[in-house]
Amino acid sequence: MGHGSRRPYLSTTNEDKEEEISGNTLRVYWYILKKRENCGVREVQRALGFSSSSSAHYHLEKLADKGFLIKDKYGSYQVNSKVKTGSISPFMLIRGFIFPRQLFYALATTVMNVFFLTFFWRFLTLIVVLALAPGILACIIFWYETVKLWPSLPSFEESVR
Repeated sequence: MGHGSRRPYLSTTNEDKEEEISGNTLRVYWYILKKRENCGVREVQRALGFSSSSSAHYHLEKLADKGFLIKDKYGSYQVNSKVKTGSISPFMLIRGFIFPRQLFYALATTVMNVFFLTFFWRFLTLIVVLALAPGILACIIFWYETVKLWPSLPSFEESVR
């Protein structure tokens, strides 16, 4: 079987890329994103609990073929920082931790509402409550979206060293 014949899943549009990266392939991508270092096949196999190294290799190669990972001459894989997938766009990666973007919006609107209430508590009239209502509504929406999005983070076991 030739190398070109095993690539029927390659696609050229971003929409197709988003559909293709799911399940264990997405878990592998998240793992390497979170680790922020080069990863080898065996490391990914152990960390994600794959039964064989060929499963880990398949997902790593799939990501490399799509351009999400770069394979170096030693066989290690790293994230291609120039490519983003739509399935991770609702999340932010900060120092190896992954958070939903809405979490930051929820925190910001909550802090603004608390400050508003702190400074205008004595002057709480109907007009002040009406002025605060859009901020409270935005805060509720952002917290709802954060809680709804959080479970979509893939879970994986960290390797024991």
